[in-house]
Amino acid sequence: MRGWVAALACLLACSDEVTDKTVERRRETIAFANSCVTAGDGHCDELNTCPLGTDSTDCDAACAAAPWPPAHLGACAHDVAAEQEQASPGQGTQGSGGPTGTWDGVVTVRGAHELDEVDRHFRVFVPRRYDPSRPTPVLFALGGFTVDMYWMAEFTELDRAADREDFIVVYGHPEYRNFSGTWLYAWYVYSAAWLGDWPDNPDLAYLEAVLSEVGDQYNVDTSRVFVSGHSRGAALSVIAAFERPDLFAGFCSQAGFVSVNDYDERMLELGPDVSTAAYLIHGDADPDVDVSETDLIDEVMTSLGWDDDLVYERLVGATHEWQSQLNPEMWAFLSGRPGGQQP
Repeated sequence: MRGWVAALACLLACSDEVTDKTVERRRETIAFANSCVTAGDGHCDELNTCPLGTDSTDCDAACAAAPWPPAHLGACAHDVAAEQEQASPGQGTQGSGGPTGTWDGVVTVRGAHELDEVDRHFRVFVPRRYDPSRPTPVLFALGGFTVDMYWMAEFTELDRAADREDFIVVYGHPEYRNFSGTWLYAWYVYSAAWLGDWPDNPDLAYLEAVLSEVGDQYNVDTSRVFVSGHSRGAALSVIAAFERPDLFAGFCSQAGFVSVNDYDERMLELGPDVSTAAYLIHGDADPDVDVSETDLIDEVMTSLGWDDDLVYERLVGATHEWQSQLNPEMWAFLSGRPGGQQP
């Protein structure tokens, strides 16, 4: 009898502990949702004086109107994406443990020549509510020509999205390379720049090595690893998704290109055997990379049979910038497609 009572007491205590943890997490979520200093003043201030997700009560009230007020489109779209049911996690890497917040790392991988060894840097942001018991998605973010990892968080606003949606962001750092006497940060997106074929791209080796490093430290959801990029980084995101569908379940290309490096032909070659989700974004007023480049990506993927796994946001009047107002929709779309789906 005493043993039964002891077991029941243990069961109740354990149940209380789980309940306490659940309540604590819920309270933390509510606190974050209204953490802006102007929260509760009756005005939706997100994307004005408040980060997304920190003035939720006021913005929920503003977004109850139909159609949404023009000044609050970004905040309303963010709330809709956040309310969507979170997909069940896939298999995790069971990493040994790492810090939350931002940290930098280094991997050694091949360079332009197979025997070259190059130290490549990367930056990681881990959300403050990271739960090592739950496999966590990863999103790579790759900048454009000459863009390094150090200001990508401000440029993309992905740290905020990651904190809200509980995913890890990896900011890529291009190799520092010599362009006719001028040293610049640049991704490998033209096949003549390295020794070998498309699968030998040094940046693919870099992305794989970084993912392995992150997976060793964190419980990464291997079915939800995605790659995103802007401009030259967007071009690499397409290459990475098509060349390594075993690593990346999907990609987001913002102001990307495929014709100038002839990768559209490679897409047609690989497409029948590739399963990947694709979120395309491009402004029709982009002065640096013409919107026709993403029109072509959309055309090629549509011709290959992509339908529900393809979204194209062709933005009127938008220029050559990362469109952070679409972060919620982009993440909701990609994260809802674990491992990609065969077109």
